[in-house]
Amino acid sequence: MGIARAQLVCTGDVGEAREAFRRVYTGATLEPKRGTSFGCAMEVASFGTLRVVAGAWPGGGRAFVPAVGEQYILSLSAGGESAGDHAGEPFRVVPGRRAALFSPGRSCSLDVSGEFHGRTLVIDRGALDAHFTTLTGAALRGPLLFGTALDIEDGPGRTVHEVAQLLRRQIEQPWASPMLLAALRGALFTSLLVHARHSLSEILDAPQPRVAPACVRKAEEYMAAHAAEPITLADIVAAAGVPERSLRAAFVASRGIPPMDFLRRRRFELARRQLAEPSAGTSVAGVVAALGLGNPGRFSVEFKRRFGESPSETLTAGRAAAGLPRLRPRRRT
Repeated sequence: MGIARAQLVCTGDVGEAREAFRRVYTGATLEPKRGTSFGCAMEVASFGTLRVVAGAWPGGGRAFVPAVGEQYILSLSAGGESAGDHAGEPFRVVPGRRAALFSPGRSCSLDVSGEFHGRTLVIDRGALDAHFTTLTGAALRGPLLFGTALDIEDGPGRTVHEVAQLLRRQIEQPWASPMLLAALRGALFTSLLVHARHSLSEILDAPQPRVAPACVRKAEEYMAAHAAEPITLADIVAAAGVPERSLRAAFVASRGIPPMDFLRRRRFELARRQLAEPSAGTSVAGVVAALGLGNPGRFSVEFKRRFGESPSETLTAGRAAAGLPRLRPRRRT
């Protein structure tokens, strides 16, 4: 696999810049900042499923992408700042401090007030999705939905930034080794999946599976069969056939969480499945009540934290996929 490099554009002509911009970001629009002289330069280095785009915007401007295509995008800055909104989530891109992650199928707007030098890593969706399956053994039903704003100054985001910068610097070198780039690309994929929050982070956060005692397996089988019913800890203990203290200790040792936390996780997974595959009468409130998941407001907050989207968004997408009409909001009386 080779490395392809090309200068997409270097111009002061707005029309020419728009055409080049649309080649990278399908359907995108580009507008210069009023009262400044417009300029745009874009270079791209491609390595299979990964592209690194270096862009310079001397006079600033505004861009809008109606729906990010079949790709994940990591937006970094080598100079200057940008700000915008991705699917309702605001973000800022600041050199060495803040980055942004864009997920497939969602709109994105970007404003650059002054001179800006962007460094963008564009990843084919299929490649990152396949890497997720390799790491977890779980197949994806849709794209991962990343949290847009990424702190790269400290913490896990700093690791993502360091790996991305190393890969970017290597791919821009004329002597870049495809073997090294392949390894760095894999490291970038892993760092994104492990250190950037997304809709399935919970799977990667879970402890490595251990051989569970028989009592844990019995309890899990019981909870899987009865998660939609109002079962209690006493019911689970009875099914496992050991004292409550012993079951709790075995669960924490082998699964990292106590039995009732495990049951709550299963109920949230079941709630998501019911909302994603709804019948005509499915509602968020009805699912919450049926599964005993408590206050609908707190449920919505926890659901979005776990899965990266609100319950109503999951239900709306599920109704659309099933060909059901959109639910109309109830009128207040």
